[in-house]
Amino acid sequence: MDQAAYISLNGIKIKEDKPVFYTANRAFRYGDALFETIRCMHQKPAYFQDHYQRLINGMSLLKMDIKSLPPANILSEQISSLIQKNKLFGDVRVRLTVFREDGGLYTPSSNKVNCLIETSHLSSSPYQLNSKGLLVDIFDDEQKAMSRISLYKTANSLLFILAGIYKTEQKKDDVLICNAKHELIEGLASNLFWIKDGTVFTPLRSSGCVDGVMRKQVIRILRSNKIPILEVGGTNFETLLAADEIFLSNAIQGIQWVVGLKDKRYFCNMSKKISRLLHEDITNYMMDSLEN
Repeated sequence: MDQAAYISLNGIKIKEDKPVFYTANRAFRYGDALFETIRCMHQKPAYFQDHYQRLINGMSLLKMDIKSLPPANILSEQISSLIQKNKLFGDVRVRLTVFREDGGLYTPSSNKVNCLIETSHLSSSPYQLNSKGLLVDIFDDEQKAMSRISLYKTANSLLFILAGIYKTEQKKDDVLICNAKHELIEGLASNLFWIKDGTVFTPLRSSGCVDGVMRKQVIRILRSNKIPILEVGGTNFETLLAADEIFLSNAIQGIQWVVGLKDKRYFCNMSKKISRLLHEDITNYMMDSLEN
């Protein structure tokens, strides 16, 4: 029998097979939680300051007590320490969940938070472009709200669960999500980009898409390399049919190119270039991180 790994709850390492929550847990009862999914390399979290800032912004919006969250440097150290404890030496996926303390009904008794860190091994190379393009479809049975909360990854994930079930039923690799205006804004767990005549497009955050950490890196890299990038309102099926390329981005996989949307097929020429630039960027980032 494999030895149980450890999790970290408020900085304390606990075997993952030990119970840590009561039924009054607010994340369980009300989805009163935020989370970050982070790729770690050499036992250090990549682009951590951006993950931390998004978490702080989300906590502020949800009226959570920011002072009850450890500072960024302490939280980063807790992540590295847990990876070491679990003897994970390659790339690692970390889920960092922040949830309000127990108590209250809809109105909480306290706004202080607990912090849970979980780790799992990643077999993929860091930000390597997929050799086989994704086949995607459109999920429009439900629409994502266009609100400030939409920017963050919360424990209220029913729309994405239904989209994931639809993806499985349709035997696709991913699905695109619609907002309240029935505009296409993102993938199941990723931001959406498309390319037309050498220009890269992505939906504005005001369209309801998640404020992705990898989205931020891709936009920064494109601008620094003078590759045209336009943030626009959510798109539609006809615009994507006319696109030359489509790719999705998230903090775990980097960018993943799409080969097919329904019956349309796409190239990945520019996506390959952007993937190479991302790989160079994360290599430099991690070298600086290790030196510091």
